[in-house]
Amino acid sequence: MSDLRDYFEQLAQSWDDLQPANRGEVLSRLLTPFESLLSSSRAILEVGTGTGALRIPLQQRAPHASIVSIDLAGAMLERARRRCPLAILVQADVHHLPFRFALAPHSGFDLVVCHNSFPHFADKPAALAELARILRPGGSLLILHDLSREEVNTIHGQGGEAIRDDLLPPGAETGRMLNEAGLTHVKMEDTKELYVVTARRHAT
Repeated sequence: MSDLRDYFEQLAQSWDDLQPANRGEVLSRLLTPFESLLSSSRAILEVGTGTGALRIPLQQRAPHASIVSIDLAGAMLERARRRCPLAILVQADVHHLPFRFALAPHSGFDLVVCHNSFPHFADKPAALAELARILRPGGSLLILHDLSREEVNTIHGQGGEAIRDDLLPPGAETGRMLNEAGLTHVKMEDTKELYVVTARRHAT
């Protein structure tokens, strides 16, 4: 995990310069199908915020939500702070989240958003189980990629030793891992344009 953290610490300074000029528009469109879910959420966890590019469209669509954004790399969070000075930013590992909730019906996050971060989960079943833990009963998980699985895996495969094995699994495999983590109502778009997964924690 330290190799992955070091990789993104070093990449932080140049990350925004590597993004296309229309990055904001792409991210906004990616969230559009989930406007109702976002607007009804009161507590949202964003996993892998990077330099905070998704924070602005997230906040626009969830104006009444408390949004917590985490990232493994401190340097990424420093740049996210410049973009979003008032954001709640936490350096954390998705496998060991620093959130503890009482066993109450409405405790936990209403929504977890993983944008371009899922391939980097070293132990995907363990990470998904941890995300299920911090979701309130009935809460939702979004895994969002604005590129296809093939494109993501090609980029990572050519990206150096730290990320070359950080791949998006086929939809059926992701669905199985979600179910094993206690997440249901899985919906999958694994197409030539994008890779989007939604799931829900059992309501109790």
